[in-house]
Amino acid sequence: MQRPRRKTEPRRHVCVIVNESAATYRPEPIERLTAAIRKRGDQYTVIRPKSAHELSDAAQAACGRRRGRRLLPQMFERRGRVTSLVACGGDGTFNLVARAARFADIPVGLLPMGRFNNIGRSLYTDLGAAACIKRIAGREVRLIDVGNVSGQPFFGAIGLGLIPHLTRMLADQKTPRLGMGWARVVGQAASKIEPKKLVVKVDAFRFEISPTLLNVNLLSHAGGLAMSPASLTDDRRAEIIFDVSVGHRELGTFARQLHSGKFLYGANVRLFRGSVITIQPIQGRTLYLDGELIELPTNLVEIKIDDKQLKVFQ
Repeated sequence: MQRPRRKTEPRRHVCVIVNESAATYRPEPIERLTAAIRKRGDQYTVIRPKSAHELSDAAQAACGRRRGRRLLPQMFERRGRVTSLVACGGDGTFNLVARAARFADIPVGLLPMGRFNNIGRSLYTDLGAAACIKRIAGREVRLIDVGNVSGQPFFGAIGLGLIPHLTRMLADQKTPRLGMGWARVVGQAASKIEPKKLVVKVDAFRFEISPTLLNVNLLSHAGGLAMSPASLTDDRRAEIIFDVSVGHRELGTFARQLHSGKFLYGANVRLFRGSVITIQPIQGRTLYLDGELIELPTNLVEIKIDDKQLKVFQ
């Protein structure tokens, strides 16, 4: 009598992409992650690009594209096809790695090492290294929405006005820990912004505003603040958040209440939801996109929710 053969799972190949320039980079969590992958009997490759451009190319090359193949180590192909990517860095690192993962239709994991880690805080309650490694090792996957703004994919949020200014300000300051600190820095950032008239369309609803703050969120956090904590990650809709002629002191109060989880959207700061959003005129303005600041060359941006979602470890 023949014994039934045991079904063995194919060995997985995890590609770990590390941004050593990330604000809170440490080598120890990466060593713990690779030890966990080895213990599971899987293959892994660690790539340490020297720039954002190299990081993007390395992630794409790991997923089978020709561009950037010079960045892959010599033994890379012998380990088999890459079955998942892990981004070790902040929101910008996650964005570039996640673009490649979505192209290849494989899951992406996160070891957060940025300053704000907005995407990590939006997706997970525990950002400790042990919890993140456990998620990656557990292999359980869920889907999240992907936005597209003028050909650029984003996974967390984009913003005009306040959030780009705040991001620049906090690059040279300590991140506030308390609500009063957030009120102060947000009020300072808002006081330097001259509101400009915008024409906004959310699906079929068109309106004009002159906001200091305008954000489009797929996930809850942006700029270090939980702007839309009730945000759904996979409903194929975005949340557009903007103020209606609110002064800088009131926006400081708004930030303090966001930090404490007590703000309710209403007449002065509003929240709408939609799947297609257009904003104009915006030429020459700075756009916040998943932690990075981009100068806009066009006068109109169209934000759409893509049909194809992203697989993330949960």
